[in-house]
Amino acid sequence: MKAKLNAGSRRLGVGYSISDLSAFLEEKAFIYLLRCNDNSLYCGWSSDIIKRLKSHNAGTGAKYTRAKLPVKLVYFEVYEDKIQAMKREYEIKQLTKLEKEILIDGYKNII
Repeated sequence: MKAKLNAGSRRLGVGYSISDLSAFLEEKAFIYLLRCNDNSLYCGWSSDIIKRLKSHNAGTGAKYTRAKLPVKLVYFEVYEDKIQAMKREYEIKQLTKLEKEILIDGYKNII
C-alpha cells in the first residue's frame, strides 16, 4: 500500500537547492532528499540542514550516504517543528523512487 502525502501538514516552504534555503534558515525542522553519486536518493530530517549536508559530504552523516559520496541536495521541505518533519520523512520514505523523482521534478517545474 502506498503512503498518502499529508497535505494538511504545517509545511512552511519547499525548495530544491541550497540557494532556496536562505529564506528558511531560521526555521526549526527540515526534511530533505539527497541525490547520491550512484543516482540513489536518501531522505532525512534535520534542524540544521546546511550542517547536516556538510556532515553527509564529509562522510560523517548517515551510513547509507558514506559510500555514495558526494551527495547533492535536490529537494527540501520546511516545517514548524520536528514532529511534523519526522512524520513527513516517514511518508516520503514509503514512496517508491519514481514517486520521489516526481516529487522532486514536480516542484522544480512549478518554481
